Amino acid sequence: MHEIRIEKLIRSRRRTIALEVTHDATLIVRAPLRTPAVHIEEMIREKHAWIQRKLEEMKKRPSASVHEYKEGELFLFLGRSYPLHIAENEDGTIERMDRLNVSRSLGPEIRQRLRRWYMDEAAKEIRARCMWFSMTTGHVPASIRITDARQRWGSCTHKGGLNFSWRLIQAPPEIVDYVVVHELMHISQPDHSKKFWNKVREILPDYERRRTWLRENERLLRI
Repeated sequence: MHEIRIEKLIRSRRRTIALEVTHDATLIVRAPLRTPAVHIEEMIREKHAWIQRKLEEMKKRPSASVHEYKEGELFLFLGRSYPLHIAENEDGTIERMDRLNVSRSLGPEIRQRLRRWYMDEAAKEIRARCMWFSMTTGHVPASIRITDARQRWGSCTHKGGLNFSWRLIQAPPEIVDYVVVHELMHISQPDHSKKFWNKVREILPDYERRRTWLRENERLLRI
């Protein structure tokens, strides 16, 4: 039996132990504050086969390219790949056409500036989708924030504010819509009960297909 390493142990006021295999093929354990280490180890042994299977699945899934921010490298935006082009201008702009044109003047700041560009574009697109589906669902978010979250595509606060990771904007439009509808439904249904999923299905009858795509391809979006 292969030894399974716990990458991170998170203790909180939760009542039960939860195991999470991340997109990076690592194991995170969430446990109540005073849970003895022996109980956590016992859980790992009981779930060993499941954990090992999930780890292998994650390792086989497609992963994002390691960018060096050079001419011709591909960058995703709404499901389409755009080759990076270093434009011969000094105006410091980034423009998406048939290529992702980046001003040469950005120089060593290109990584940070591209991240900011993604966040700005995500804000425009995701807010527009939220407003569109608000009319369909009847749920209007108290606020919409674009974050740098790496583990969660979206979240809903107890006050009805929605948060979305800017990395989501790399996914195809239908996947963005799935996450938007998912979080909008949490405004009235905070759990993941059958009632919640039935509400999502009313808006997106094929939500399961979209959810599966996101699970199987999320590593592509982790730049």
